[in-house]
Amino acid sequence: MRYAPIALAIVFVWRPAFALEASPNSTPKIANKVLWAWRRPENLTSIDKREFAVAYLACHAFVVGAKVNVQWRDQPLRIPAGTVVIPTVRIDVLRNKKPVLAEDQLNTLAHVISRAAKVPQAGMVQIDFDALQSERPFYRQLIKRIRNDLPPDMPISITALASWCLFDNWMKDLPVEETVPMMFSLGKDREKILRYFRAGKDFLDERSRRTLGLSLDDTEINDVMIPLARARKMPVRIYIFTRTAWTGKKIQQLRSLPHYL
Repeated sequence: MRYAPIALAIVFVWRPAFALEASPNSTPKIANKVLWAWRRPENLTSIDKREFAVAYLACHAFVVGAKVNVQWRDQPLRIPAGTVVIPTVRIDVLRNKKPVLAEDQLNTLAHVISRAAKVPQAGMVQIDFDALQSERPFYRQLIKRIRNDLPPDMPISITALASWCLFDNWMKDLPVEETVPMMFSLGKDREKILRYFRAGKDFLDERSRRTLGLSLDDTEINDVMIPLARARKMPVRIYIFTRTAWTGKKIQQLRSLPHYL
């Protein structure tokens, strides 16, 4: 299926049934505060497009054995006209069938990501893939392929598990402009990670110090990470996730975060 925005007054609505339009010739500037709009209908028409960009789930791709199953977004996303967007492609490997990670799967995923990047007002394209260590060579190939396929001025962002940014740093030579540390849903490593930052340490990858992924619902993490980001004395782009749909009340809650950026 194909999708593209329809302009209705100041509202864009993304639906997969419409033809894909080409992106502008120049990549728009991205705000330093980005709202993640995940797999649900979202009405963000009340936001200020100068204050916020929107990273939205454009496609969910499932690696199943030797296949890739693709689900394009089919939920409406309403945003003010001219809002800069970051189409995000989520990749999941289904573990009930051993992934082949073959060349044709790489080609399919590269095509999906390149297609997602072509929407109007796209400031960059983002890949969300929690690759296991055994899947990293495949992921490296995919990113290199995408970098070659995309226009030189289209930045690539990837989400990163906290451990990748703290104890591993395997991403340091990837050809991407942004590595976003996902500082929520930290699981069994949560206390270890909190101790790390409370001891005054920071991310290993410099790119990870310029971005931050937070959940509106995790106040303990936010109370640690937002002051740390401010202390770097450089621009830090913050992505904010919420488990349920964005509302005006949640935007106000976001503005009340400690040392709001």
